[in-house]
Amino acid sequence: MIEQAVLLVGGLGTRLRPLTYQRPKALIPLLNQPLISYELELLARHGVRDIILAASYRSDQLQAELGDGERWGVRLRYVEEAEPLGTAGGIKNVEPLIEGPFLALNGDLVMEVDLGELAATHLRSGALLTLCLRRVDDISPFGLIQRDDEGYVTAFLEKVERDETGQNTVNSGLYVMSPEILVYIPAGEQYSNEHQLFPALLEAGQPVAGHVPDRWGYWNDVGRIETYLEANRSLLEGALPWVGPGLAGDAQIADTAEIVEPCLLGAGARIEKRARVGPWVTLGEGAVVGEGARVTGSILWPSASVGREAEVRDSVIAERASVASGAEIEGEMIAD
Repeated sequence: MIEQAVLLVGGLGTRLRPLTYQRPKALIPLLNQPLISYELELLARHGVRDIILAASYRSDQLQAELGDGERWGVRLRYVEEAEPLGTAGGIKNVEPLIEGPFLALNGDLVMEVDLGELAATHLRSGALLTLCLRRVDDISPFGLIQRDDEGYVTAFLEKVERDETGQNTVNSGLYVMSPEILVYIPAGEQYSNEHQLFPALLEAGQPVAGHVPDRWGYWNDVGRIETYLEANRSLLEGALPWVGPGLAGDAQIADTAEIVEPCLLGAGARIEKRARVGPWVTLGEGAVVGEGARVTGSILWPSASVGREAEVRDSVIAERASVASGAEIEGEMIAD
């Protein structure tokens, strides 16, 4: 098994602003755990012990929150970019720490997949790069990746309405790379995996493999409020077998309040009388839902609050932010 991974956490998280003005995207809470913790847990479960974080935006917060990786049983090392270098540029920037074939992952993924199977495919193939692919019904929102009968990538196609081969395989944001790939990435420049490096490898005649897992579990790219809320809902419903769903935590719940599961209530959260919370709600530590308020399909970060008689649907309330009494919001991101 490959024991080294690079997590790409240098992005600004612009589509999740204003939430990411408070925290880098890798640290936004999902079921009251940092988003990146789900990738760290997946890697640790597959024996990956050396994890390098290619960081840029708010890298000090990452280090303060995640530390040395001891809680996951891994070693975390941080390499900071002076200026954002893109997905491939960030990998090039950690080159001095690379010791052999390594996994590379976009830092905003929540997924369940067999990394050992992926690594074995790469090591057998002799490729510089192996992409882990997903099959989807509708390829139009994604870049299509076509393969030959032996599993090697033949084309990267953008804005395609249908795949005449019927494979319908797209990029999952998870790769295995051989260290020789680093020769093809310019140093100190902003450079993209998807739009520059991967097509350049094909043009240079280098072998690029595509691996479609025998079984894909859950997969989510948490880059927009819709996918963030969908991940919250799915994990509460048990989408990841190693994440416990349901009601938990040391919350204060008034006798006349109503909880509609699945929900997760953080320590010290407070739900006042006649309030109704759920389904698909996560309350962070110390979050408050006021008297008579209604909250469904939403995420409240620590110390967030919803005022009396307010209604919150499919929204995210950031740390210390509040929804005014009597307000009604849907599909919004509120930050202090």
